[in-house]
This record gives sequence, C-alpha cells and structure tokens, in this order.
Amino acid sequence: MRFGIIAVLVLALAGCARSKTEQMAYVDVSISELSFGQASVLEQTWNLTLRIQNPNNYDIPADGMKYRIDVNGKPFARGVNNQSVMVPRLGEAMIQVQAISDLPSVIQQIGDLRRLGQTGIDYYMTGRLYSGNWRYGFEYSGSIRPVP
Repeated sequence: MRFGIIAVLVLALAGCARSKTEQMAYVDVSISELSFGQASVLEQTWNLTLRIQNPNNYDIPADGMKYRIDVNGKPFARGVNNQSVMVPRLGEAMIQVQAISDLPSVIQQIGDLRRLGQTGIDYYMTGRLYSGNWRYGFEYSGSIRPVP
C-alpha cells in the first residue's frame, strides 16, 4: 500500500516537472534558402534562411534554436543559434543561421554523387526552438529530384 502511494506521488511529480520545461505545442521550420559559406580542410559553413511558422494561438518570443540536417539518411550539418525573434501567433518569421558540416560528412555525400544525379537528394531537418524554458520541436523534410 505504502509503495503504491509513493509510486503515484513520484509519477505525479514527474508529470509536473515536464510541464514546466517542455510545452507540447510545436512550430513548423523549413529551409527557405541555402548557400555555401566558408570552407577549411576540416569544416564547411552553410548559410541558411529558415522560415519559422507558428500554428499556435499565441506569440512565441524565441531566443534560440538547435538543429541537425541529414542528407539521404546520413548526418550532414548541425547548428545552434541564440538570436531572438518574435514569431507571431498564427504567423511566421524568417531567421538567418549557419550550419557546420565536417569533412567525414562531406566525403560521405561526395561518395554518393553518382547516385544523387540519378535519384535526387532527400533532406531532413530536426531540432528545437527555445523560448525561455519552453521548447518547441520541429521536423522538416524535402526532396530535390533531377529533371528528366
């Protein structure tokens, strides 16, 4: 009996702890523009313009984000950003960020160039948008197919 009461209290406290730090709402983040930045032997920088859409019925004062981009199922680039941007309720905002890829990631993609010319490129981005203690997860995927 005592164990059962303790278990219920622990579960209740765990549920409260999550609700204070993570909100179940989400945002839509997509890549609007992508360009090559700088390159060194070990790292490459990519400049991205991201479109953040807020489907929620309240403004989101975003103050940071982290993201990862996979290309054809393989890790390609990652990034973090601490820019502040207000994403209006039921609206959108644009933000410019950078992503970093490393030499092994680029070598994997170069090894697949022949296949990419025939089948195209599938890309997937996942991450979190931060607003104070709230976190909004996002996922985005797309394809670029060769023209026949």
